[in-house]
Amino acid sequence: MNPSILNLGCGEDYVEGATNVDFYAERTDVRHDLNCAPYPFLDDSFDIIRCMNVIEHLDDVFQTMAEIHRIGKPGGLVEIRVPHFRSACLYEDITHKRGFAWRTLDVFCEKGTIYGNYSSTLFAIESRRYTPYKLRWLYDLLSKAPMITDNLLSKYIPMASIYFRLRIIK
Repeated sequence: MNPSILNLGCGEDYVEGATNVDFYAERTDVRHDLNCAPYPFLDDSFDIIRCMNVIEHLDDVFQTMAEIHRIGKPGGLVEIRVPHFRSACLYEDITHKRGFAWRTLDVFCEKGTIYGNYSSTLFAIESRRYTPYKLRWLYDLLSKAPMITDNLLSKYIPMASIYFRLRIIK
């Protein structure tokens, strides 16, 4: 049986076989403003939820993650790509509201390293990595030392984005 896939904020990245959601895209299956909750899907609807270069455009990350958690199946996979807080792309697009660091999404995780309990929405981080402009091997290496990379090296090495793979815990 094929997994049910949701492509949130699909933009021009329309994925065949997925449910593609966007408010502005020319081609979409569901036209919805992702700043407006609830999203038009039942609880526990999707095995895989893709959010590629979307969350940085939205007003409320907590609301977005709660909706992703609600509509994703228990144990479902969530793929998120967001701009690094030192990425030139973050500032080139005036619709971006925020950049992200290695630990930004830890607030939603049981074993996160950020202080505070701000959300009851729970995910497990399966993996995360910096995504490159070029030289993939360099960004793979930087991903092995994220605290040094975010706090020091990213001042000198151009950063693009961070890719997160999360599992939904219910």
